[in-house]
Parts: sequence; C-alpha cells; structure tokens
Amino acid sequence: MLSCFFTRWMSLLVKLSGLFLVFIFSSGLAIAGQASNTTASPPVLGWVEYVRIEPWGVKTRARLDTGSNTASISAYDIELLKKNGRQWVRFMFDFSTAGKERSIQIERPVIRTGKIKQHTGLLQERPVINMDICLADEVRTVEFNLIDRRALNYPVLLGRKVLATRALVDSSRILLSKADCGHEKKKKKKKANRNNSSNAGTAE
Repeated sequence: MLSCFFTRWMSLLVKLSGLFLVFIFSSGLAIAGQASNTTASPPVLGWVEYVRIEPWGVKTRARLDTGSNTASISAYDIELLKKNGRQWVRFMFDFSTAGKERSIQIERPVIRTGKIKQHTGLLQERPVINMDICLADEVRTVEFNLIDRRALNYPVLLGRKVLATRALVDSSRILLSKADCGHEKKKKKKKANRNNSSNAGTAE
C-alpha cells in the first residue's frame, strides 16, 4: 500500500513538472513575440526623397546615396566667422526648382573641418555642421559638409552614416515619403484660420 501511494505521488510530481515546463516555454514564446513586434523595421525609401530643412521647413529633394559615406548640403557664399569665441559659418542654401529661384541664408556653428575624398581621389577640406532635417516624417540631426551643389540635380545628399539603421533604400523607386513632420497640419490650420477670418469679415 505504501509503494502504491509512493507511485501515485511520483506520477503527480511528473505531471506537475511537465505543466510547469510548458508554462515557462509558452511564456518565453510570448515575450519573444512581443519583443519582435515592438522592434519596428526601418522604412523603405526611394533613391530620391523629399526632406525639410528645419526649423525653416524648407522642402527640397535629396539624393539617398548608399555609395557615399557622408552627407552634404549645397552652400555658396560661404563665410567663416566668430561668435562668442566659437567658429560659425554663414552660407546661402540654394533649393531652386525649374523656373523658381529660391535660397535662404543660414548660420550654424562649425563642429569640425572634414576632409572629404572627391571623385578625383583628392581630399578637400569642408566645414561640417549639424542640422535638423525631416526625413520620412521624422526629424533627425544630421552632420553635413558644405559644398556648392548648384550644378548638381539635388541640393542635399544623404550617405550611409545617415541611412544606416534608419532606412532601407530601394534604388528602383523615388518619392515614397512626404516629409511632413507636422508642417501639413500647420498649413491646414493656417488655411482654416484665414477662411474663418474671411467669412467673419464678410458676414453682415
């Protein structure tokens, strides 16, 4: 009788152990599934995308070039100056389109002088600055070197350092994102306010 009781007790322990292992395994799978769901994959972008230069909200096209390591922005009339003991740079950013000449003056602190390898193989020294841009509806800070790109098709070039872990580039497509970052909502709000003001002014 004692041996029978012992056998039943051992059988119960085996069943409980099995249930416990199943619970642990299921919990592990659930946690792993949640972790994979929360890890969002980077957006797929074309080799040409719209970006906005912040905080001005200037919208222009950028070339996404995985063959380039750095990022550059078009700059001319580059002037180095001192502000509060720091090196700054003043330049004109040209974002003209067909039939429309557009440019703005920008001043930014110089974070360093970069040596950029040109297509000829020679190194060229360029001022490097930090600037915020809106890309794929997300504002991010990018290191830009300054170079006159007015003879090129796109005033902004984004290389691997910017795109790594942030975007996948489909070289067969273009303009897959809008680069809104809240600007479209602001435009709609201003338009609505203007319409309301106009209606209020004409009301008798």
